[in-house]
Amino acid sequence: MGPRATIGAVMDVGPSLDAQSQSASRQCALVDMVGRQVEVEHPLTVLTGTNPSPTMRTGGERLARSRFCSRTSLAVLLITWTWAAGCATRLPVVTTAAYPSYPVPVVPPALADNPAVAEHERAWLYLQSGDLEAAERGFASALRISLEFHPSDAGLGFVELSRGASAQAVAWFDDALSRAPTYVPALVGRGEALLTVGRVSEAVASFEAAVAADPSLTPLRRRVEDLRFTDLMAQVTRARAARAAGRDDDARAAYERLIAASPDSGFLYIELADIEQREGHGEAALRRLEQAIELDRGAVTAWRMMATLYLAADDLDRGEQALLRAESIEPTRETSRLLADIEIRRREASRPPEYRRIEASEAVTRGELAALVGIRFQALMSERAGARTTIITDARDYWGYGWVIAVSQAGVMEADTNYRFQPDREVTRAELADVLIRVRQLAGGADTAPSVTRPSFSDLAPSHLRYAAASEAVALGMLVPLERNTFQPGRGVLGTEAVEAVERLIRLLDENP
Repeated sequence: MGPRATIGAVMDVGPSLDAQSQSASRQCALVDMVGRQVEVEHPLTVLTGTNPSPTMRTGGERLARSRFCSRTSLAVLLITWTWAAGCATRLPVVTTAAYPSYPVPVVPPALADNPAVAEHERAWLYLQSGDLEAAERGFASALRISLEFHPSDAGLGFVELSRGASAQAVAWFDDALSRAPTYVPALVGRGEALLTVGRVSEAVASFEAAVAADPSLTPLRRRVEDLRFTDLMAQVTRARAARAAGRDDDARAAYERLIAASPDSGFLYIELADIEQREGHGEAALRRLEQAIELDRGAVTAWRMMATLYLAADDLDRGEQALLRAESIEPTRETSRLLADIEIRRREASRPPEYRRIEASEAVTRGELAALVGIRFQALMSERAGARTTIITDARDYWGYGWVIAVSQAGVMEADTNYRFQPDREVTRAELADVLIRVRQLAGGADTAPSVTRPSFSDLAPSHLRYAAASEAVALGMLVPLERNTFQPGRGVLGTEAVEAVERLIRLLDENP
């Protein structure tokens, strides 16, 4: 049952304003008619329909006529005064509109001759005077006169809106729009009612329809733009909150709705790509980032994220291109570092497969450690290449022979007295510490680190031959002590331990050139 079902109930409260008006009009016409006849006709004419000649009137007739005229004149005056009291329907005096922001529900030309017009216009005056009950009766009366009179549907919508009954207001505005889909007052009123209950997107759609129907509504157009932006940012806030809370499905759905509503907002694609990347959907993330870059070639965040995805997939060429674009937009130390890492990865990719397996080794050998140091400190080894003559008799056929020679010539690792390097022998923690300290001394020219407090170990006395290198390597953070504060100098070295120790040494040298 629609809102019009309430019209009968509203009409039962008393006679309609229009009925009162029509009755008063008929009374006024009667008073005027009687008044005119009394003025121009003989009193007897009024009573008998005859008009005697003046020559036939006697003195008695003249006296009777005088008395009759006096009584008749008084009666006419009383009748005239009584009926005149209802000649004009009492209308409210509106000095200040109660709802100045409401658009007037104007009567379109097609309904200008509708008998409900007068009732509708009086009802609007009652609404603007603040008398919502009288306004409701008036609009309902207009609809009773003409059910198709949609301006009064809108009028009842404004009555309900004024009462704070937003749902009922929307129903009345919808009723008006079902008869006149482009009726601007109903579209605007519907939007206002929807705003009061937080249905911003629907309100914006209603306002946009009003602007489309009447392009002269410039202030409303600006308001629509503001509302769209406010609603967009509110949705973005909710999407970000879902993303931060780890509710990726909710966040993704929210971002997809936002993109559908605002497809030219590049940052939405970037934030959605972050979700895709976090879930391991690299290809989907790249597609989103490409869309963001199409909208804004200067989106440095998109270029950096794209580089990260390409590098994670070992696509060094595309990763480098993305980093170079990011660097051209906003140079940073991190971008420079990543570009340098790409060069290192390229060199490592060209290394023998044995080298690439070092990190996964269960026990690093002397030959593997020589290759690791020789490659990661290639420039330093090259500078010291001719420092000493090296003879090695047991590594000529070893896959890393060139690096064995390089570290031997630099004095970082040495052969035994029989010129044997023993590339397949496992490295101990004590040997690794010694190699790390030698590389540091070679790079910095310092024999020791006087400002570093050397730790003590429960299994390695300060008098031990390996204590100096072991304690310095631990003090500088290149190696870590083991359980119960032991160093375990004779323990073997995992590939991950060796790689991590070399990386720590590189960072140490970078921080203290």
